[in-house]
Amino acid sequence: MARQFLGNRLATGALIVLAAIVIACAAAPVLTSSGPTDTSLGESLQGPSARHLLGTDQLGRDLLTRVLFGGRSTLLHALIVSLVAVGVAVPLGIVAGYVGGWADRVIATVTDIVMSLPAMIVMLVVMTAFSEHLPVAMAALGLILAPPIVRNVRGAALAVRNELFIDAAKVAGLSKGRIVFRHVFPRVLGPILVQAALATALGLQFAVGLSFLGFGAQPPSPDWGSMISEGSQVLNSSPWPLLAGGIALGLVSLTLVLVGDGLRDMAVESWTGSPSRRRRRPARPPVMVSQAPRSQDGPETEKPAPDEALLVVRGLSVAFTTGGTERKVVSDLNLTIAPGEIVGIVGESGCGKSSVSRAVSRLLASGGEIVGGSIRFADKDVASLKGEDLYEYRRHSVSYVAQDPMTALDPSLRVGVLLRRIVQAGEGLSRRAADARVLELLAQVQLPDPAAVAKRYPHELSGGMAQRVGIARAIATKPRLLIADEPTTALDVTVQAEILGLLRSLQQQLGMAVLLVSHDWGVVAQICDRVVVMYGGEVVERGRLEKVAREPAHPYTAALLACRPSSVVDDDLPLPTILGSVLSPGEWPTGCRFAARCTHRTESCDAAPIPVSAVASAHDVRCIHPLRDGDSTEVTADV
Repeated sequence: MARQFLGNRLATGALIVLAAIVIACAAAPVLTSSGPTDTSLGESLQGPSARHLLGTDQLGRDLLTRVLFGGRSTLLHALIVSLVAVGVAVPLGIVAGYVGGWADRVIATVTDIVMSLPAMIVMLVVMTAFSEHLPVAMAALGLILAPPIVRNVRGAALAVRNELFIDAAKVAGLSKGRIVFRHVFPRVLGPILVQAALATALGLQFAVGLSFLGFGAQPPSPDWGSMISEGSQVLNSSPWPLLAGGIALGLVSLTLVLVGDGLRDMAVESWTGSPSRRRRRPARPPVMVSQAPRSQDGPETEKPAPDEALLVVRGLSVAFTTGGTERKVVSDLNLTIAPGEIVGIVGESGCGKSSVSRAVSRLLASGGEIVGGSIRFADKDVASLKGEDLYEYRRHSVSYVAQDPMTALDPSLRVGVLLRRIVQAGEGLSRRAADARVLELLAQVQLPDPAAVAKRYPHELSGGMAQRVGIARAIATKPRLLIADEPTTALDVTVQAEILGLLRSLQQQLGMAVLLVSHDWGVVAQICDRVVVMYGGEVVERGRLEKVAREPAHPYTAALLACRPSSVVDDDLPLPTILGSVLSPGEWPTGCRFAARCTHRTESCDAAPIPVSAVASAHDVRCIHPLRDGDSTEVTADV
């Protein structure tokens, strides 16, 4: 990080100037040969000379000496303002942005009230009450300057809260405190540094302004405000008394802003990277990973009974509240997963797949909540878990692999550091043992040269490598259920096959269950044992993968299968598509939610909610006109 800052020549130069001024003021008694109050009337209002580098004032006092001694109190007051403003604003901003809810509303109300107050008038009132205690007044000024910083930090924390790597940290079992300090704070550090520099500059200017009005150091003691005030009275005779204090004020204010910008850039580049300043490494040759074959489970088996299942979801309903309106995105969903089983949820975008996976992992976005049904994992009631029980559930029971591998990794941490923290939180290992476990995990997900990968930042990885790191993080806590939410969508076809093969291989090695969410039948068909087809927030078909893929009973399932590129037998024909689009939550009809797009629609389809019925052993469908052998579902060609 220091190298990144030094690469900014303007900020480095400003830091050198600022440090020189601060050190000179602190060492003023050593650097000067006379005191700030020593007078020499015979040398009054002289210009710069070898004896007096900045000249003298109306009483013959050396201006450089008075600038250095006056800077000690002026800079101290500015520092008090900055420490109070930042010390109050940063915790409040992070709480408001990351925690949200009632805390956000209360903090927002208080900051709005404080920001509506005229700062200078408030300070004049405070100075009247504490005229002999200027540090107290500066602390009050810090409180007045805190609200704008609260808003900036809140905005940065709010943006980070919705990042996928925060969700992944929650699933890894990290507490809120650890997530804030290890993942949120580094991402909001840039705005904090800028605001701290600005608060210091504003505090400096307020302190000088108050002293100019007579509330600061009293004659003959110097500070920059009183020097500017005295210099303005003799401006016609000599400009140097005014320039001495004014230049000091302007120079420190300017360098503070430049240093703040440099620190901000340094903080941001520490997690985004700067290609122009990093040494280029030669590309590594691609690693070929063979795809593990699908396991053969023999003849069709019954779906697991609830007492045998690892995960049992019954009547699950999920809703999001926006603008006071509650809209269901999932309704009355049933799902079971046995230990060691791979179950896929498939459907178009907007059908509720990801909401189900996030409800199971308790990672629903802000405004989302479980409004009905139950989720049981082994002997746990997942929906009611709180505090340490919820952390324990995320730490050892479930893990989550996100869709976009890059945004799911904390960009401010090296891969090895990220995995080591998760391993230490989950297993309580020493640093050396945790580092060894990290290398083991990276080798387990078939990454070449694990030691080199552990030293890289996420932006230095390819998409496939980043997803393997995401999978390594997910299995680091030895979960019993791995939730993979469209883990191959952001990857090319070759890498998709490698990742799916890796998931199947790890599932067989570790004996964990997998819930795979995808809109791609090809992905589901490669590794899943059973499949659940969703449409409009509800299950429309479920059963053994081979049975559903070979003999779909719901028109929507058949239409999805017909739209696969592999199902097109004539290359001259356009790729089939399904008429219409998925209805948005709140627009669902009383009857069949697929009816508007279905070629088998009848009046009875719209009359009442459609129940789920069995069409074969372990094969259920939500349709009153289930397809039979020989039936077909027409789809339109996108021409």
